[in-house]
Amino acid sequence: MFGSKNSDSSSSSNAQHNNAITLIAAGTEVEGDIRFRGTVHVEGGIKGNVSSSDGKLQLIDGSSVDGNIRAAHVIINGHVIGDVYATEKLELSAKALVEGNVYYDVMEMVAGAAINGKMERMHKSGELLPKDEDKKAEVKKLKSA
Repeated sequence: MFGSKNSDSSSSSNAQHNNAITLIAAGTEVEGDIRFRGTVHVEGGIKGNVSSSDGKLQLIDGSSVDGNIRAAHVIINGHVIGDVYATEKLELSAKALVEGNVYYDVMEMVAGAAINGKMERMHKSGELLPKDEDKKAEVKKLKSA
């Protein structure tokens, strides 16, 4: 009963990590790479890469990340200097400014958001989808065979 370890406690622990919310408050500057689970809500600044295999990163107005971002769900309403990889969904709000390339599966972009870089669609696995030229070349190759 008390202090016993069973499979239910480990699955409960994983659920707690996935539901955890971390706040980087306004006025806080974090230097170094961050790997997380659950949700990270950024009001301050991060100088370093931010990554999660299944987490959610939310940057509010006035926040910044100077580094690459890689997460399942990314919501940006701040300033990013670096590439953004959103394996599930990318949301760019009105005050979003991304100075780097954007790789996404599904993207929602509001008027006023800006990207200074290229945008490429990718599978949830993280692989880039083939471009139209690649598809045409593949079809042509198949027809000639």
